[in-house]
Amino acid sequence: MPPTPTRRRPWWRRWPRRLALAYGVLATLALAAVLVLSDGHAVSYALGLFAAWWLAPALVLVPCAAALRSWRTLAAVLAPAVAAGALFGPLVLHRLDPPDETPDLRVATFNTTNWRGAEGLEDLLRRGRPDVVALQEVVPSQQRDYAGVFPEYPYRSYTSTSTGGSREGDGDAVWSKYPIVSVEPVTGLPEGARPADVVTLDVEGRRLAVLSVHLASPCLLCSPDKVARNPAGNTGDAARVRVAEARRYADLARSLQASGAAVVLGGDLNSAEFNEPLRELRSHGLVDVHRAVGTRPGLTRGASPGFARVDVVLVAGLEPVAVAERAPGGSTHSPVVADLAWPG
Repeated sequence: MPPTPTRRRPWWRRWPRRLALAYGVLATLALAAVLVLSDGHAVSYALGLFAAWWLAPALVLVPCAAALRSWRTLAAVLAPAVAAGALFGPLVLHRLDPPDETPDLRVATFNTTNWRGAEGLEDLLRRGRPDVVALQEVVPSQQRDYAGVFPEYPYRSYTSTSTGGSREGDGDAVWSKYPIVSVEPVTGLPEGARPADVVTLDVEGRRLAVLSVHLASPCLLCSPDKVARNPAGNTGDAARVRVAEARRYADLARSLQASGAAVVLGGDLNSAEFNEPLRELRSHGLVDVHRAVGTRPGLTRGASPGFARVDVVLVAGLEPVAVAERAPGGSTHSPVVADLAWPG
């Protein structure tokens, strides 16, 4: 008796499995590249930056593969699904169990993109009403234009600009409703880093040290001419600068907290969850407010919904209560607003 021929599945059932299997293999390789190579190569840096987008499909494919009993596909997508769960899982948990503390302080960070985000800044200040604002890419000419605007922020501090000469440079700033008691430049930063200051405020008798930071630009896919003009160099060099900056800021935050000050570090890290600088800062005791209480992906870079969470508020000596993003105006970054509480 001749053997019964095996029936082939129809093409519309075969190809989705093959595509899911291919995705799983590629996503696992990409995840390995991010973890092994970190930010040192343009490709691994970009993969880490965009990880939220290419990891998300794994969360859908795992239950689908299990339901279809496609065990090879399930094995292929398992590692990306675990990474995606670590990335998105806390957002779900925070929705189910939000903090019940009453905020004492509202802070914000906003990269104004050389002040093209002026409309976003005005919306942030009028509607978000933060007590303290960390600004990046503030152009000196706009400092003068805004000198008499928003009188509710009478205390302002600006860093020196990171570039000069024939091109108007940009720097960082801190605007505050509370008095500034001291401004100290950050020392020990690596060559190629932007300047930064420790701005200490008196918040109703409590010391609050604020750092507005903008880590080295990656110059991803830059032309040789742009690489030559980038103070931090090419993608690999800039990655090393960002890691060194993160370590210096982490050490500084630890020493400031040891001296009795609470610390807020807000700014554009040019790095996302799977890039090394944010991991470095969190591993040294700074609390990522979005990671602690965020309920949305918070992809602040690029037009909504954005492609990466590079703008962050990190704290020490304060309790995160809530975090949200606001409209960017003309900026390429969305402002981040964080509500905080004093411990105890």
